[in-house]
Amino acid sequence: MKKMNIGRFICIGGILTTISVLFQSAPVFLPAIGLALSPLSTLPIAIAAVSNISLGITVFFSSALILVIVNAQEAIILLFTTGLLGIVMGILLYRKGIITSILFSSIALSLGMILLTYVVGIPAFAELTRTLSTTLIFLIFFSFSLAYASIWNICFKKFMNYLIKIKLIS
Repeated sequence: MKKMNIGRFICIGGILTTISVLFQSAPVFLPAIGLALSPLSTLPIAIAAVSNISLGITVFFSSALILVIVNAQEAIILLFTTGLLGIVMGILLYRKGIITSILFSSIALSLGMILLTYVVGIPAFAELTRTLSTTLIFLIFFSFSLAYASIWNICFKKFMNYLIKIKLIS
C-alpha cells in the first residue's frame, strides 16, 4: 500500500466521496435518469480502494454518512450493494487478481442483496421473493451478482489501465 500525505488523502477522498454521493442520490433528484446513474457510485469507491485501502474505506463510510442526510434508503443501498461491491473490487482487483476479485465481489454483493431483502426489509426483487423458494432466490441472487461483478471487474480493470496509461494514476 502506497503512503499518501494527509492533504492529498483529504482532497482525493473528498472529491471521490462527492462523486459517489451524487451518483447514489441521483434517483432521489432525477427519478428516471437517476436509476441508470446510481450503479456508478461503485466507481469512485473502487478507485479510492485501489489507490489506498484506508482511503477506500473512508470514502465508503463518508458517502454513507452523507447519504443518511439526503435519503436513508439510498445510504442503506450503498452500504449493502453498490458501495460494498466497490470496496471489495477495489481492494482485491490489483492485489489478488481478477478471478479472486470477481468471486469475492459476487459473494459480497449477493450477501448484501440477501441482507437488504430479508433482514433490512428493502426488497430488491419484491415479487420474485414472494413467489419463489428461498433456495432459488439465493441462487438467482448469486447468479446475478456473478454476472454483474464480472462486468464491473472487467470494465474497471480496463478503465484503471487507461488511467495508468495516461499517467493520471500511478
